[in-house]
Parts: sequence; C-alpha cells; structure tokens
Amino acid sequence: MDTYKRIEQIIAKKYKRKLTTKKSVGDFMLDSNHAVNIKSNNIEKENYSPNLISIKKMHEWVFKQRKKLSFIFVDYTEKSGKIKIEDESALIPIESISWDCLSIEAQGYGVIQKNRDLEEKPSQTKREFYKGFLTAYAKYRGKELEKHKKFSKTFIKDLDSIDG
Repeated sequence: MDTYKRIEQIIAKKYKRKLTTKKSVGDFMLDSNHAVNIKSNNIEKENYSPNLISIKKMHEWVFKQRKKLSFIFVDYTEKSGKIKIEDESALIPIESISWDCLSIEAQGYGVIQKNRDLEEKPSQTKREFYKGFLTAYAKYRGKELEKHKKFSKTFIKDLDSIDG
C-alpha cells in the first residue's frame, strides 16, 4: 500500500472515520456535509507543489452545495517501511488558507496547489476566499490562453508544410 494511503488511514482512524472512495471530495467525512482532505509530505525528500483539490470539485462542494471542506497537513519520515508522523496540523477549513500560498495550475479544469509554505488566515470568510479564488482563476485563464495561442500557431505553420 502506498505511503500516502497508509497516512490517510492513520489520520482517519484518529477521527474514528473510514476512508472514502478515490472520487470523493475528501479522504474522509466528519459528517455528510464536511469533507476532510489529508495532504502528506515526506520531509526527507524534495517535494513539489502538492495538489489540494480540483477547482471544479471545490467550487461544486464548497460554493454551490455550501458544504465544508477542511485539510490536514502531515509531515512525515519513513524508514524501512515504518512511517513516523513528525507534524500534523489541526483541521484547517479551506477558507482559512491564504491565496498567498496557493495557485491554480493546469490539470483538467484547473487544480489548486499549495506553492509556498502554508499561510493561514483564520478570520478570512468564505466570501473573501472566493474573491481570492476569482483573482487566481483569472490569472490561470490568462496563462492558459497564452499557452494555447502559442501552441495553435504550430498548426498553421505545419499546414504550410503538408503536401496535398
């Protein structure tokens, strides 16, 4: 079993919950309206920006259905197959995460990534978080548009070189 899955099981067990399916919004549910996502990080490795959640899933769950989504961030080490949890955050509601440490990157419709050290804003409202989301989404769309403009030029250039 993958390390991240084992960590998810450890954390879910602490909350006396069972893991959900891979397609679910969270790794486990606190109740039918509160999903929890566990993000694990091996502190002995060079890590990249972890994906938190797709913007489509986040938008549907949090803003359309008005449900709760929280994260637990876990730092761990692993030696000889044994996992040692070095640090574990409390439940952090998505709206308490600052957009200063998040970005939206290309993957499907877009995915929210933690691209800097976690920065919390406990007093930030869902409305303020959503405004930050809209700003980040506009930036993401601009980058994607530029990427596609450049890529589409190759089609036109290639058309000139095709016989017949």
